[in-house]
Amino acid sequence: MSSVLRVSVLFILVHSVFSMDSNDLFFKKYYSSSVSGLVKLLKMEQEFMENFSVYANILQKKVDNLNIFLDALKRPNHNTHNEREKFVSNPLNAFGLIRRLNQDWPKWQNYTQKQQGLGQLNAMQDIVSAAPESFDMNEKLKAMHRIETTYDLQPKDIAKGVLQSTEFNYKLTWRDCLALAHHKFKIGEFQRSLLWFQEALNINPNGSLEIINKLQEMQLKNFATDVAKRSIYLSNQALTNETNSQLQDAKTKELEQLISSNLKRWIKDSSTTPLTDHNIGCRGLFPRKTNLVCRYNSSTNAFLKLAPLKMEEISRDPYIVMFHEVISDKEIEEMKGDIREMENGWTGLEDPKEIVSSVYWIREETSFSKRINQRISDMTGFKLEEFVAIQLANFGVGGYFKPHFDYYTERLRGVDANNTLGDRIASIIFYAGEVSQGGQTVFPDLKVVVEPKRGNALFWFNKLDDSSPDPRSLHSVCPVIVGSRWSGYYENKFYSSRHNYILLSAITKWLHYAPQLFVKPCSPRVRKE
Repeated sequence: MSSVLRVSVLFILVHSVFSMDSNDLFFKKYYSSSVSGLVKLLKMEQEFMENFSVYANILQKKVDNLNIFLDALKRPNHNTHNEREKFVSNPLNAFGLIRRLNQDWPKWQNYTQKQQGLGQLNAMQDIVSAAPESFDMNEKLKAMHRIETTYDLQPKDIAKGVLQSTEFNYKLTWRDCLALAHHKFKIGEFQRSLLWFQEALNINPNGSLEIINKLQEMQLKNFATDVAKRSIYLSNQALTNETNSQLQDAKTKELEQLISSNLKRWIKDSSTTPLTDHNIGCRGLFPRKTNLVCRYNSSTNAFLKLAPLKMEEISRDPYIVMFHEVISDKEIEEMKGDIREMENGWTGLEDPKEIVSSVYWIREETSFSKRINQRISDMTGFKLEEFVAIQLANFGVGGYFKPHFDYYTERLRGVDANNTLGDRIASIIFYAGEVSQGGQTVFPDLKVVVEPKRGNALFWFNKLDDSSPDPRSLHSVCPVIVGSRWSGYYENKFYSSRHNYILLSAITKWLHYAPQLFVKPCSPRVRKE
């Protein structure tokens, strides 16, 4: 038998594995799935604001010029016919009047109609055309819900900028809270919807401008209309034009009362997010393991006798260890330096499809990849003699991965149908991102959770001694609250599809059995008492 290590925190399928029309969902660029995508959005907004500011200044200059001309024409009001007649009877006034109407006013009329700031308007139009679509908005709403429910955060704290007792210098706006309330309503979580709506009502919308008032009114009416539709549906009626007209004409207080009263009435029907071992682990509520040690590993190969690795036991059965300080900041930046245009990364072929990252392929062999492969061999003792491409991936805020196995399941067999090198015996993850909150790796059945500390590497076996799958290797990734998770998969030419990934703050690698035939042969399963 053989054994192979393959790095996998997360199995991402990119759109290249699908043969779909170019207009399909897979081929569109999305911002919500990665911090790198959100950085692009921030730059876009800054550029928009700069153009908007310049355009506003151009308009202000135009208004200033008009006011200067009007100020120059100020004179006493001529309210009666006699006053007007007396004014024009003066030859100086009469000459000035004729000249202005003949020469000045036509030019000022042209000036008022002349479009200015076209460069800024065109630039803003280009930015708006590249703005996030509804998919991005919905994904970010789901991400916010995932963070809230996984970590049991309260809307009143989130609205005030408090996440897990850490206060940030940003508070949600009236429209932010209303959008979250509306989303909770749509997914049937009426209690959370009510809490978010109450937070919105506690915030002064600060609508001093007409356009702001219109946007807020429209958002409130959309929410109220959806609430009314559900209420009417439950009463076996239909939404009539008259009812819709009443909603459009309703005052703000009436709309707020409609939403609040119905949400309170429906709380008993509210769906809730079930409490799972994954969530418990993400909240840090697993009991602390005892009788585990930290030590220097100098026995895997001869090189480690000169440069032993810091190793921490996470679990003895099954075997899970953390190697400390095995990838440097310089190497992590070197890893990211080759990134150009990133693509969408997906969880799999099955529905519902979820975008979980942005990914990029590094197909050329580099000194960095050689060093990492050698380091993996030093740490594990496995053979990594061949090298192929690397795929980098970056996850966004709220990015996560559901509980899954790295050994072959029916889902992975379908993706890797041509593999002849055996199953994935083990996985290793190099944490390569700065994640200050969230993003832990969880083994739900083992009640084990591992913090994604930058520079460390997590190693575990997916198979038992006799090569049978170890279901205890089930693992997941907690939603990222604050930070940017990078990770990756490396793979030698053991795997027909030859994917390498860098995702979720980690560089991961899987090893298959065949190349490890003499390194780790199969043996009878040993049960530890």
